[in-house]
Amino acid sequence: MNPISSTVLGVFSTSLTVKVFTICFVSVHVPLIVFIAYLASGFEARPGPVLGLLIGATVVGTGMCLSSLWWLIRPLRNLVAAVKTYHVDKTPIRMDLRQRDEIGLLATAVTTMVAEMETMVHRLRHQAMTDPLTGLGNRRWLGERTAEELARADRQSEPVSIVVFDLDRFKAINDNHGHDVGDKVLVTAAEVIRGCIRSGDLAARIGGEEFCILMPRAGRAEATAIAERLREALARTEVKPLPPGRMTASFGVYQALPGDGLQQMLRMSDKALYEAKASGRNCVRQAYQETENQPDFWTKKA
Repeated sequence: MNPISSTVLGVFSTSLTVKVFTICFVSVHVPLIVFIAYLASGFEARPGPVLGLLIGATVVGTGMCLSSLWWLIRPLRNLVAAVKTYHVDKTPIRMDLRQRDEIGLLATAVTTMVAEMETMVHRLRHQAMTDPLTGLGNRRWLGERTAEELARADRQSEPVSIVVFDLDRFKAINDNHGHDVGDKVLVTAAEVIRGCIRSGDLAARIGGEEFCILMPRAGRAEATAIAERLREALARTEVKPLPPGRMTASFGVYQALPGDGLQQMLRMSDKALYEAKASGRNCVRQAYQETENQPDFWTKKA
């Protein structure tokens, strides 16, 4: 292919204006081309046949123009459909774009922009739902997930329990060793939590030194056993320069009743947590609703 032909094809493939002009030019001149071919074939130029020929050629030219333009803008129609689908159900926009003209560039740009926006939204949502220091969920994330789990538990008639615990005398760690050591203690506590909970449990940092674990499909006894395991693991973990056994925590455990929401669950588990702290810290206590006809608290100390 010579350079001139290559240049012409390159301009045609990358310019929507050139494509539209070419399509319209050829379509408009179809009747003229057909008429010239008719005369060149030796047919007599009688008004009736010529008029019928021109009308037919005009219809053909119009059809060629419409079908060519329809083919030309099909990526734009596909893009509109993909954007509508994305708006409805967040299905990612995926298009096989081969056109290099303005429509192809526009479709590519929109597809790329939506993909980048989706990535940014996921990143921002993760940041909004995650505690930046420990990597655990935060209170907002816990609220959303708790609502989901309580609804599921209600449908399937399964238990849900919650464990709230506080690191003992954490302010003294910050005061005596500095906030860097305090942050190290929080990060270490989060690592211990991940190692002790079940795969389906939901752990969050809901305050300065306060953590919460939502336990789907766990009754009070199982949640208490996990809390006890976590209490022992924290007490065994050393965080320099703190002395061995310094990182302890007090726990409150509560099993949700039908109709409970997160705030009620936190309120009840906090009651048990406060009782644990009042009893000397580094222990696990359970909270009961008054309607359960159970002792207010169950205690297991170190």
